[in-house]
Amino acid sequence: MNSQSNTLDYQQCIQNAALAFLERHQAEHLGDPSTLHNRTIDHLVNRFNMAKPIASKLTALAHIELVEVARRTRSAHS
Repeated sequence: MNSQSNTLDYQQCIQNAALAFLERHQAEHLGDPSTLHNRTIDHLVNRFNMAKPIASKLTALAHIELVEVARRTRSAHS
């Protein structure tokens, strides 16, 4: 397995951790999504020793995924 593949697998794992954090804590920040975003970045930096720019990118990707899941769920129930 090459280095690029390992990096992508690791990033996907961290993105999944960001998604799980967002899901667990979104109800705490219904009126302030930027605070949730910042908490998620801080979580990744502290828990996984991520560089802040990478944590920010992976949090943004996880947030997009969270929005897509919510949209699909709403569509399925319509």
